[in-house]
Amino acid sequence: GDHGMAFAVLRRCARIVNRGAPRRNLSFTYPSPRKLDDIVKLHIMAMEEPDKIVKVWTEFHDRKLGVASGVLRGRRKFEVLMQRARKSPFFVYPLKSETPGNFSVLMAQFQGKHCLMTGLEDYVEKKEEASPHLVVTFYDELLSEKDLVLVRTDICNPGFSKESAEKMNSAIIKNYLTSSGYEIVDKFNHAPKEFEKLNYLPNPDNHL
Repeated sequence: GDHGMAFAVLRRCARIVNRGAPRRNLSFTYPSPRKLDDIVKLHIMAMEEPDKIVKVWTEFHDRKLGVASGVLRGRRKFEVLMQRARKSPFFVYPLKSETPGNFSVLMAQFQGKHCLMTGLEDYVEKKEEASPHLVVTFYDELLSEKDLVLVRTDICNPGFSKESAEKMNSAIIKNYLTSSGYEIVDKFNHAPKEFEKLNYLPNPDNHL
């Protein structure tokens, strides 16, 4: 079935990505502002309650094309996410295409508070010159006062919808913050042969 096909694709990806070639950082121009204050009036937003901040952030991005929003609540969660992202910055995500049984694959790489996602084939062919399709940015300016990290996903490839960008955002957070998810990410980065033995079943709802 689809799950079996997707898992076969990911096992192949693990062999490709981890076959001994040095892995370099993707080179990219930031598609989103680097500071939260460049997007919203931070001094005004900081006076609001957390739930209101989330509402404003979500509604602001709902009106904009080419971006999707999210939120991460809790200092400890963000600290764990960043710690694990530094240790295991790479992962792959299969995307179900419109053609039954076909999957394309996104290669994800954390660089600091950014997670870049590009096509696996582009990554294998162009390495650090591969262009990102999605860039997820975690803004932590409100973390100390509001216990919130605001998340923004910039869509660099028009083939992606807001919905697919939001799904990938959620998938990244889930994989790095759940024990079962991070076990798979960790093995992909540090024990690819073990990753190939795992019964990893990706989210079948992810699609372009």
